Amino acid sequence: MSGKQGFVARVIAREHPGRVWGRLLMGRALTGRDAMQADPLERAEISRSHRPALPGLRRAVLRQAGAIAVLGLFALLLRDRLANLDVEDIMATLHQVSAHQWLAALAATAVSFWALGQYDAVLHRALGTGLPEAATRRAGATAIAISQTLGLGLVTGALVRWRMLPSLGLVEATRITAAVAVSFLAGWAVITAVTLVIFPAALPGGALIGAAGLGGALAIGAIALIAPGVRFGKTVLRLPSLPVMMRILVLAALDTVAAAVALWVLVPQSLHLDFGLLFPAFLLALGGGFVSGTPGGVGPFELALVSLLPGEDTAPLLGAVLAWRMVYFALPAALGGLTLALSRPAARHPDRLIVPAAPELTPRIAALVEAAPRAELGLLRQGEHQVLLFEGARAGWMIGETQQALVGLLDPFGAKGPAQRLLGALRQEARTRGRVACLYKIGARQASKVRAAGWTVAPVAREAVLDLADFHLDTPDRAGLRRKLRKAQKAGVTVAEAPDRLPQDEMAALSAAWVAARGGERGFSMGRYEAGYVAGQRVFLAHLNGALVGYVTFHANAQEWVLDLMRPAAEAPDGTMQALILTALEQARREGCPRLSLAALPPTGSCTTGPAAVIWRRAEGVPGAAGLAQFKASFAPRWERRYIAAPNTATLLLAAADIARTIRRPAPLPGEARR
Repeated sequence: MSGKQGFVARVIAREHPGRVWGRLLMGRALTGRDAMQADPLERAEISRSHRPALPGLRRAVLRQAGAIAVLGLFALLLRDRLANLDVEDIMATLHQVSAHQWLAALAATAVSFWALGQYDAVLHRALGTGLPEAATRRAGATAIAISQTLGLGLVTGALVRWRMLPSLGLVEATRITAAVAVSFLAGWAVITAVTLVIFPAALPGGALIGAAGLGGALAIGAIALIAPGVRFGKTVLRLPSLPVMMRILVLAALDTVAAAVALWVLVPQSLHLDFGLLFPAFLLALGGGFVSGTPGGVGPFELALVSLLPGEDTAPLLGAVLAWRMVYFALPAALGGLTLALSRPAARHPDRLIVPAAPELTPRIAALVEAAPRAELGLLRQGEHQVLLFEGARAGWMIGETQQALVGLLDPFGAKGPAQRLLGALRQEARTRGRVACLYKIGARQASKVRAAGWTVAPVAREAVLDLADFHLDTPDRAGLRRKLRKAQKAGVTVAEAPDRLPQDEMAALSAAWVAARGGERGFSMGRYEAGYVAGQRVFLAHLNGALVGYVTFHANAQEWVLDLMRPAAEAPDGTMQALILTALEQARREGCPRLSLAALPPTGSCTTGPAAVIWRRAEGVPGAAGLAQFKASFAPRWERRYIAAPNTATLLLAAADIARTIRRPAPLPGEARR
């Protein structure tokens, strides 16, 4: 690898220190349709090993030692078969290929390259480049067609993508190239493992090797679901979502099967070569060609294929391989060069999502949120979520992103549209991001519409709601609340709404102590303390002898107030938080607000069966969960059900598990990530 190419790889890794696709450029795993065609010197430079430098000749020999040893072993085992080869026999086989064989091979090649182009489309969606899908497919197929023939896969693949998609920039084009390479190699490994389990005779110990490969693939899938962000020092390796993994796996299967079919239809019928025998040998030979680093794996691929098909006549087999290389390598490379020469640069699509800037929303979003029936949309000011706009930007949906799911939180707001169209917009955006679509904490009316549209719906929470016009303390079911209020009053606690200038230092210190005592804050659908965020809320403070001993914050608009943060100090007298809530309730009633929500709790036991129970079973062990339920129940609220929904039960289970994980272990807020 030249010094210039090594510099490009190092720049890419520095530009993307926290993202898996940038970091993959610095690891030995950078191999595949684009990267594996690079010579071993290039791949070793990319690895940026910390071993002491060796003299140039010795270092080159060590880098090539593995490939040289494998090639030498193959040549030794096949010396008798290779010694008797006749070039005229090979060429005779090539001349005997019929027109329908050429056409069948061309058709299979077209299918394979369609799948190869889809790798780019999937990864562009996952990385959010905003480029048209057709353009990314075309650039991906062209880059692979050229790079697999010329070699130097990382460099040539990145340059072709950069030429066809100039808005990416060279760094991002190289990142996409590396991601495609690693994704293909991962898919190839799984397909090969499955094939060896089905056809163990293709390789000595094949069943064991295949089973081990499948076990590793399942382990990676489990990690992607349970702990998608794996930390290595200061670097976080974030695995793709399970939907993206599954799409890559399907594409790898389609690609490799079609490529093998393209070879199989060119094999003379006189060999009577069964596809079930050829396919595992083809996959293993493909891997051998990748390891060699030669353009297209020329040489090692043929040696491996011949050694793995010992009962076949060598000359006709190699003649078929030569024909296959003309169809699968030479022709696509020529077409790719023509496409590259004639292509026009593709521009990015305008982003359909508006990302609110914390703590202020854009005027358009702020107006929609203020008029919405759910004040909990104020969670947008946390800066963690986005708004999917539709109906000509007259309506929106707060969406949150987990590793596996794109979640529509609460009900859509603004102008009403048909449920099918709203769900279609959400599902399309989820597909674009390589995630499953899900709805979380929607109301009963929206749940009914979603169920009618064919989605799977389950109760997931019950929200404690107080109708302020009818709220009175002197009722039997609020006797416990009255006792708590008397205790706080007797202790000397004073409660009032916070002044315009919040005591942020005191509030931050109290929140930090509260979080430390509970092992961290919950997130995603719950607010977290941040100075700019609470500055946009209604805040009520409790003091004892001049010291802050607790506070609460509310999302508020003209339609309702919703309890968000509750932060009691360890020394807060009994009844402090009840006094804070009551003071806020009375203020909301004075302002003419019709309802106040104490936010959601897990559903009752009879409602926790099924997929939704995944979230709340994970919440049962949260410190203070039982006390929080008792606290809210003391206000004798009216309970309203909230629901979770997804297109089917399988995606509902996946999304529910991932929402539960994200609530318990949320990612840093945007401001925290920048710090």
